[in-house]
Amino acid sequence: MNERIRSACKRYAVNIALTGLLFALPTTAVACSSGKPAKGTSVTLSNGETAGVIVTMGPDESSSRAETNEATTGGTSSSGSSTGDNVIAAPTSPKTGNSFAFRYQNILFIPGSDAASAVGSVTEDCEISDTTETDKKGAEYFVRSYTFSSFVLYARSETDGRYTITRIVLSSPNSVTPEGIGIGASLEDVIKTYGSQYTDNGNSITYTAGSTDLTFFFANGSVTDITYKYNKLS
Repeated sequence: MNERIRSACKRYAVNIALTGLLFALPTTAVACSSGKPAKGTSVTLSNGETAGVIVTMGPDESSSRAETNEATTGGTSSSGSSTGDNVIAAPTSPKTGNSFAFRYQNILFIPGSDAASAVGSVTEDCEISDTTETDKKGAEYFVRSYTFSSFVLYARSETDGRYTITRIVLSSPNSVTPEGIGIGASLEDVIKTYGSQYTDNGNSITYTAGSTDLTFFFANGSVTDITYKYNKLS
C-alpha cells in the first residue's frame, strides 16, 4: 500500500479528533490500514467488558465460532498466515458468551470497542464521512461512518477523542456473518444458526448478547439487512 496515502489517512484522523468536528465534513476516500497487534493481544470494550483474545485458528476453522478466552487489556486485530489465521476468539452467540462481532479480512469488529485499530487494519480503501446524531437525552454527538465495499461501520466520538464502534450495517450480497448468514438467507436459516431466543420486531428479529444486539431485517421472507449494534449507549 502507498505509504503516502497511509500517512495522510493517519494525519486526517488526528486532525479531525483535535478540532472536535465542529461541522460535517464531505465524504473522503482514504486507505484504512495500519500495523496489527500480535497473537495473544486481548480485546476490551469501552465499558470494561472483555471480548476475547487473538488466537491462531486453522484454515478450515477460521469461519467457525470460537470459545471465549479470558483477558484484561486492549487491542483489536488479526492477520493471515499460510498455516492458519490469527483471529480474535470472541463469543459470537448468546449461547457462548458476551458479544456479537462482525469479521472482515480476519479482523473482528466488536460494537463497543475502539474503532481506530480495527479500521486501520483493513487493507481496503474506505469512504469516511462525519455527521451528528442525538442520544436518548436529546444531546447531539458526532458520528463517523466508514463505508467499505461490503459493510458500513459507524463510530461515536468520545470526549477523549476516541471513536467507539456503535453499529455495523451489512446490506451487500457479499456480506456474511461469522456464522455464515448473509443477505438472502431465510428466517429458518437464521433461527437454525442463532436459535429461537430472539425479539420479534415485526419486519426484523433481534438477538442480544451482553452489550451487543444482532438484528436481521426481512422482506418477502429473506434477509435484506443485518445490523450489529452497541446497546449500552446513553
